Amino acid sequence: MSLKSSMRTGKTRGAGISVLTLILLLVSLAVFPGAAYAKTKDASVGYASLAHSPTGNVHLSYNATTKTLTVTTTLIGLAPSSIHPAHIHEGNCQNPNDPVKYSLQNVVSDMTGQAKTTTIIKNVPDGIPASGWLINVHNGPKLQPEDQYTPIACATILNTDAANEVSAPLGPTTSPNENAIGNSKLSVEGKVLTVTLNVSGLAPNSTHAAHIHAGDCNYTKQILYDLSPLQADSQGNATKTMSFNGVAGIPATGWDINIHYTTDLSTQTGFNPILCGNITTS
Repeated sequence: MSLKSSMRTGKTRGAGISVLTLILLLVSLAVFPGAAYAKTKDASVGYASLAHSPTGNVHLSYNATTKTLTVTTTLIGLAPSSIHPAHIHEGNCQNPNDPVKYSLQNVVSDMTGQAKTTTIIKNVPDGIPASGWLINVHNGPKLQPEDQYTPIACATILNTDAANEVSAPLGPTTSPNENAIGNSKLSVEGKVLTVTLNVSGLAPNSTHAAHIHAGDCNYTKQILYDLSPLQADSQGNATKTMSFNGVAGIPATGWDINIHYTTDLSTQTGFNPILCGNITTS
């Protein structure tokens, strides 16, 4: 074989090997996409917007033939395994202490703080009114003393179309601590996590447990970092900054901030989560 022929053969083989290598690389990336890049690192800055907890909705269904009203309440963000009295009241959520129209089944949460409860009310003569009803869920487990009576979720029922099916969101109430809002900024530098909390709308001079938890506001899990106590001033505002050592970064998901009704987490009433916010890094 001549030298030129050998060189041509070598080039052909080299080109074939290069094409084959490229094909194998593309196939491996398609099958194992994670091989194309390293695992995303935790971020150095995070944020949380703190909103009322619990949240959910209520659905009312009226059967005009049997004169029965079916009420289904769905909530997340309750204290785990907790019991909450609930009622249809006359009025609206701006006046939640108006007279009780109908009693509902207790709202009972599971271990994740989620609950779905259905009540069938008989002998409802006129269906769902255009206005004048609200649904209250109380802190519980009873209605006395006052802290247990406190409405923690409320829905104003509006039915201007005279429908037999109506839904409404369950959200903040006018009770102390149950209409608070807040925000938080987190940063990591030199493996030190710094957390700043800003909250308004708390009961004046009240004190609250606060934590960073694993999980999210749909299902808050174990405590990771304790921010307690959070102390409100005479105007119901609270600001606090704390630092924690040995923290590499802030995950994109999987952390949330929870603020509780009091610092006494041994009771359902004190544990009641009043604010929750998922921590994000973007």
